[in-house]
Amino acid sequence: MKKTLMLLTAGFISALAFSEQYTLSVDDAVEIALKNNVSVAQSEITLNAAKRTKNHSWNSISPSLSVGSTASIPVNQLSDDEAAYKASYGFSATASLSLNANLFTTMNSAKINYELGKITFADALRSVELGVRQAFYGLLYEKENITLQEKNLEIAKQTYSNNLAKYNQGRLNEIDVLSAEVSYKSSIPTVESARTSYQNDLASFKQILGLNPEDEIELSGNLNDMLYLDEINLDGVEICSSEIKTLEKKIESAKNSVWGARFSAYSPSLNASFNWSNKTFYIDYDGDNKPDHSKSASITLSATIPLDGVLPWSSKNDNIDSAKDTLKNYELQLKDLKTNFQLSVDSYLRSLKQNQESIRYRQANVTLAQKSYDMTLEAYNRGSKDLLTLQTANNSLLSAQLALKNEIYTFTKNLLNLENKIGVSFGSLVQKTADADAETSVALKTSEKSENS
Repeated sequence: MKKTLMLLTAGFISALAFSEQYTLSVDDAVEIALKNNVSVAQSEITLNAAKRTKNHSWNSISPSLSVGSTASIPVNQLSDDEAAYKASYGFSATASLSLNANLFTTMNSAKINYELGKITFADALRSVELGVRQAFYGLLYEKENITLQEKNLEIAKQTYSNNLAKYNQGRLNEIDVLSAEVSYKSSIPTVESARTSYQNDLASFKQILGLNPEDEIELSGNLNDMLYLDEINLDGVEICSSEIKTLEKKIESAKNSVWGARFSAYSPSLNASFNWSNKTFYIDYDGDNKPDHSKSASITLSATIPLDGVLPWSSKNDNIDSAKDTLKNYELQLKDLKTNFQLSVDSYLRSLKQNQESIRYRQANVTLAQKSYDMTLEAYNRGSKDLLTLQTANNSLLSAQLALKNEIYTFTKNLLNLENKIGVSFGSLVQKTADADAETSVALKTSEKSENS
């Protein structure tokens, strides 16, 4: 047992020695994730492979070269009635070249695939960044939830202590003390649950960033960083949807495939080859070695014209029709995608507007709940309000504060999703004017003053 304890202690000390501490803003977290994330590295490998294919797509016109060497030595001596004993060796070389119209479509296909790869890689980067930003603000929301729950616990504890002191002085009945104790102790599991949830989500966040589980992370920022209460519109915003760009590239690829199918059915192929050989024979006549050289060289040119294309029922004509069908299908998908894209953007804008209205409402609600609690607490201390009324006012205040934080977090997620949807830089839609800044600042100060009271 003692040995096991020593090993665990040594392991803990070793983990601490190799752990690192980070104070991260949301931009710091994104930068680390993009460097360490596995999916980003895999996408980069795929992109590099597509780039290599594009750069070498012309290699079908590269000549095919081959060289060879032969040697022949008899194993058995020839019979006495044969005067010749022969051994031979030789060299040969061949070069061939093929040309057809599909060279153009092959090179164009590699170029399109590389451009698609760049879009996919950019999507992988944005997907990781979106996940990191949403997780980051989710953790900030959980931290603020813990802070509010701890404040509520502290209030419940203080109320219980005051009531217990009054009870001991004979100024309060026992049922009020028991009620305050129940309220206080029932708040403890809520706080512990919030802390556990935060630690679990923080561990997942470390995994997203590619950090060690032992590393310590302190988040720098505030949930209100993304809050923007002015109207959000997309006037003058350059919208760049990766979904639309991807489908447009697929349409370009489908058009290229139609040309490739046509070239296969109708275009001729040209072939050229050059062959050179040199053979040397040594023939033995009664011990007298005499060399015999044999050289040859040839050039072959040929052209083939496919005739399947003239037959409407041929497989090559079917391939052309299939390629056209694929093209038409993509064009219909693009039309539908553009419609759905606009509907989705409009939906996000409506949701954000509703979030902003809810935030304003909930900010006012927090202010009213705080005022109600303060007045109820004062009345309770004077003895004109009972404990149940005070607890109800405190619960109303906590609910109002939590609802406000949750609405701000929902707004943040919707804003990030909209920015991701339209392909703009994250945070670029939150560009406050001086008037909007002043309005938001006053609203936040009012809210935060209520929360800190």
